Amino acid sequence: MSDAAAVTAAPEKAARRKIPGGLPYTTSHGVLKRVMDKIPTSEKPSVFNTDFLATVMGATGGAARPIPPILKTVGFLSQSGAPTELYSQFQTDAGRAGAAVQALKNGFAEIFRRNQYAHRADRPALTDIVVAVTGLPKTDSVVGYMVNTFQVFQQYGKDFREDQAQPDKDKELEQPVRDGVPGTPVETLQKSLALAYNINIILPESTNVEVYNAIFRSLKGNLLT
Repeated sequence: MSDAAAVTAAPEKAARRKIPGGLPYTTSHGVLKRVMDKIPTSEKPSVFNTDFLATVMGATGGAARPIPPILKTVGFLSQSGAPTELYSQFQTDAGRAGAAVQALKNGFAEIFRRNQYAHRADRPALTDIVVAVTGLPKTDSVVGYMVNTFQVFQQYGKDFREDQAQPDKDKELEQPVRDGVPGTPVETLQKSLALAYNINIILPESTNVEVYNAIFRSLKGNLLT
């Protein structure tokens, strides 16, 4: 039995088929979507089990059974059922899109091998990729289940851009570096800049003090003001 078959609630006949690609899917993607919608607003459990699904997420019965295996496949849960760092990232507003895209890359790796921007692909394009990966005809119901499951995660990460991952770093790199102080603006350096001059004066030999007075008066009037 393939991994894909192991994480589905498909009819027994469909579950017994060996489907290439190992793509996770559920026949009840609406239940999966409701659970995903509740993750950001619910407490993080120590173990994401059927009790948590039923009591907190409101998902029970056969439709809820494939959800923990799917969340393990995409990297939201460890094999023991404990929420991972990716799960925690998905709970945050800032990290949700990136976590959703990473989940898709983890669980649907074969799709991303064919299109690295699959999280932005529309349904017809995704359907063609799933057909290519699985070898199933486009009219097969399992193809639709796989696309539906993919799109549950895709809805959160469709507009994600790779450059969103480190905007602060890019801003730091734009700042100039002067005197070993990174991130110091040029204007600040210019304001703090000071110059020092050393002037060596060779005085002529003279017994007339007025000669020296004249020299120092000239220095004071032209250089020291």
